[in-house]
Amino acid sequence: MLPALKKAPLLLLLGLILVLAACTPTPATSTINTPAQSTNTPESAQPTKNPSSTRVTATESNENNPGVPTPTAYHTPTPTPDLRLRPELWQNWPIIPDLSPQMAEVYQLGKDLGRDPQVFSVIGDCQSSPTYFLSIYDEGRYTLPEGQEALEETITWYASSYAHRSITVKNGMTAPGALNPRWAEPELCESNETPVECEIRLSNPSLMLISLGTNWNPASTQEEYIAYLTQIVETLLENGVIPVLSTKADNVEGDYSRNLAMAQVAFDYHLPLWNFWAAVKDLPNMGLDDSREDVYLNYRGWDVRNYSALVLLDHLRTQLADIEE
Repeated sequence: MLPALKKAPLLLLLGLILVLAACTPTPATSTINTPAQSTNTPESAQPTKNPSSTRVTATESNENNPGVPTPTAYHTPTPTPDLRLRPELWQNWPIIPDLSPQMAEVYQLGKDLGRDPQVFSVIGDCQSSPTYFLSIYDEGRYTLPEGQEALEETITWYASSYAHRSITVKNGMTAPGALNPRWAEPELCESNETPVECEIRLSNPSLMLISLGTNWNPASTQEEYIAYLTQIVETLLENGVIPVLSTKADNVEGDYSRNLAMAQVAFDYHLPLWNFWAAVKDLPNMGLDDSREDVYLNYRGWDVRNYSALVLLDHLRTQLADIEE
């Protein structure tokens, strides 16, 4: 359980149920081609192969055969095993992740490209709208649990990001939609610019929270969905933005395959995964509103989501600060 999570205050959002009623997911459509799914594991995730041959080095004379060196065998060291939990075990992954060395390199690239270390943004559907998600920290509508006052530093550090309405947050948003120029804002985005590309240009974030999967397309395969997520991730990485993937509480697909997809991509690219599913698993009905088909969070679920996200941002900010030193 997330530290101090059970003591998080009930941040009752006035009129939440009425407002959420307007937030009905719509089937996402996309005209873009499914990006090619690579069958290769990214180079950074591949273990070093152990040569089958043994290297032999002459080190001293052979006593039985003067002048003939005695060979000394040096075996290539066994590569360090990857001790991370496999994606299939995502339910056992921690709620709050640590940053990998690979993400330190991405952060440095972002600094070189001028990314703002005090800005984060979000990719998601209506449940990632600042109306419900995180804006309370910009608007002062919160009370931190006793002993967690240090989180104020993170609230100040990312000020204005909490209430920011991202180009990549819309009702019905999907992974393909985030890559489709038709989902961009024509008044703000350039011609043929995808929502992801547009948001990077407009907000200049150093972090991007990715919370997708509820508006899943039953006709798409798991491989296709992973391919779309991979394309989003690679776009962010190339632009020096750290992708922070998230699992979800609902199970509209019936087998949690979208959470598995998030874990798979996070594993392949050494990305941080915010395991929100684990944060709410002990709440009644996973913190979901059973009167709304177990798709939307209830007030308790929202309390946990907002507070857990703040702890996530605090942890990442602290680790990024250590990189600066």
